Amino acid sequence: MWRSSLWRRRSRPARPPADPIPAEVRAYVRDRDGGCVFARLAIPHACFGQLELDHVRSSGGLGLRSPSTPDNLVVLCPTAHFVKTLNGRRWRPVLLEWIERAERDRT
Repeated sequence: MWRSSLWRRRSRPARPPADPIPAEVRAYVRDRDGGCVFARLAIPHACFGQLELDHVRSSGGLGLRSPSTPDNLVVLCPTAHFVKTLNGRRWRPVLLEWIERAERDRT
């Protein structure tokens, strides 16, 4: 009997994960950045693929996301996202400076 209930549990369609970034924040950041921030900063990389929103500040390695707020999000292509993830100590300060400058220029 437990096998049939186990089978039923596995056969249920999985729910898609909820988007942690509110739609209005997503739209604001995409409008503010206007494309891959690495490309806008002329950082050499092969920019291709669908643009993604990236949390700039780290979660502290606890498996938690850092805040999904405009002051912590940038638009990156998949290559730039990967480079930033591998070399966060180098690129986080650059991206945070970009956010500050972009926010200052919008006001």
